[in-house]
Amino acid sequence: SMRWSHGPGELFTFVVADAFGGGGQTYWGPKTFTEGPHYVGGVVTALAGLAVWRVRTWLVWGLGLGVLGTALFALGKYAAWLNWPMFQYFPFFDAFRGPEMWLSVTALALAILAGIGLDHALRREERRGRRAQSADPRQRPLLIAFGAVFGIVALVWLAPNTFFDFEKPNEQQRIRQALLRQNPNVSPQNPRVQKAVQQQMQKLKTQRRDALTTDTQRTLLFLVLAAGVLVLYRRETLPAWGAGLAVVAIVGIDLWGVDSRYMGPDRYSSQDVEQSIPTYQFDQFIKKRQEEAGGLGQFRVLSLVEGDPTSKARPSYHYENVGGYHGAKLQRYQDYLDHILQVTGSGPPNENALDLMNTRYIAARQQLPGTEVAYRSQKSGVLVLENTDAVPRGFLVGQTEVVEDPKQMWSRLRSSSFDPRQTALLSEPLDQPVTPIDSNGTAEVTMEHYEPEEIRWTVETDAPRLFVASEVYYPAGWNAYLNGEQVPIHRINYLLRGVHVPEGEHTLEMRFEPKADRYGTWIAWVSTIFVYGGVFALVGMRVRRQRSADAGDEEA
Repeated sequence: SMRWSHGPGELFTFVVADAFGGGGQTYWGPKTFTEGPHYVGGVVTALAGLAVWRVRTWLVWGLGLGVLGTALFALGKYAAWLNWPMFQYFPFFDAFRGPEMWLSVTALALAILAGIGLDHALRREERRGRRAQSADPRQRPLLIAFGAVFGIVALVWLAPNTFFDFEKPNEQQRIRQALLRQNPNVSPQNPRVQKAVQQQMQKLKTQRRDALTTDTQRTLLFLVLAAGVLVLYRRETLPAWGAGLAVVAIVGIDLWGVDSRYMGPDRYSSQDVEQSIPTYQFDQFIKKRQEEAGGLGQFRVLSLVEGDPTSKARPSYHYENVGGYHGAKLQRYQDYLDHILQVTGSGPPNENALDLMNTRYIAARQQLPGTEVAYRSQKSGVLVLENTDAVPRGFLVGQTEVVEDPKQMWSRLRSSSFDPRQTALLSEPLDQPVTPIDSNGTAEVTMEHYEPEEIRWTVETDAPRLFVASEVYYPAGWNAYLNGEQVPIHRINYLLRGVHVPEGEHTLEMRFEPKADRYGTWIAWVSTIFVYGGVFALVGMRVRRQRSADAGDEEA
């Protein structure tokens, strides 16, 4: 979404974290909202600039162009001359959901460049004679690189109003509308309204200016500290390893100080979560029914109280939810919402679709067909409706139909003549037969264990049948095991999972075991060992080389 295009001026947050208010309610930049700045710090920026200026290698030039390119991509609509052609014609470019995502690559490239710049600053040249000892050819570029960043930050510190207006786009209009909603009898032309808007804007601007001033001073301090350490090294007051560790520590403290604003324990305490996510009376009723039923895995809920249930995340905090918000839903589940459940239409949600997803309760403001009123909130009038036809999380069927066309399958699933407890729809026939369930037959399923990544049932059947799990079909990770042996998972009813079960009593497990997760874990471990091992090796080599050089000087 181009709404998350990074404003050109907002790139300054790489150096001064709260230049645009940070994140959350304090943010005043052009994006709709954001949860924190992209920040690397003034020291990293200065060292990266030193590398681009003084280290002339293909790697540095490539990284420098990468910083420039990804920063332009992050500008989105503010650099439409580049981004719209790339978005339309370049393969996979549109996979970046928001232009701002490119800045993660920008930050990585800046960090690598800073490492190269630090390495350059810590290298010594052969110097002979008294004149050479008094003139260090590397100290001047170092001071210029740090001085340039220091000067820019100092200018912003001294004259913040020259560079920023501290006002979010259309903010005065939104404040005016909020005031008029609170006072509907007041005319929009009333001078007191405009005065109140100006007073509130002035208060917000003062807060934002103070935040910028504080962080510019903070950045200036870290720049002075890091530059001072490197100057001491150039004057041979500090050893190379000591100066390097000191700069790394300064950068680490700088980044930690900003990170703790967003990732500290006080930021996301359970108390804050409880206060920010409302819990209503009908939520408490449903949670009590969930606890009585045995906890997670017993049923799902559809909340129609807050409008479109696919754009609200609040109910998902309390119980397993058919709706809920996610920025990148599975396409198969999106098809279920749009074409089977039909929850965004003007009419009630489809009854079969509710049954398929184990939807036992529905929170609504009026009764729906096929439901019974289980609870009525005295305060808000919200109803909790019980859908007694909802299928369990796991059950057996003895009949199958093959419907290859997805649209025809959607229509069949919505049809009142379709009974999900008796029949399962498949896109291709099973290799093994199933037997219909009669009144004298045995077809029992008991859930023994439920976790988001592991589910276990006991299944007893007197004939071969199809086990249906009211869980979303996802072949890129979920595996099924019948009595410990892996068996295939079939796609049932367009979006559910199915396993063929022979006659007898069995233990059926489904576990989430994606290969990408396993490979990613190994890659992460190997990379971590390689990186930290390489750091220790390089430090050891530098110390050994320095000792050899010192020993050679003593012999001379």
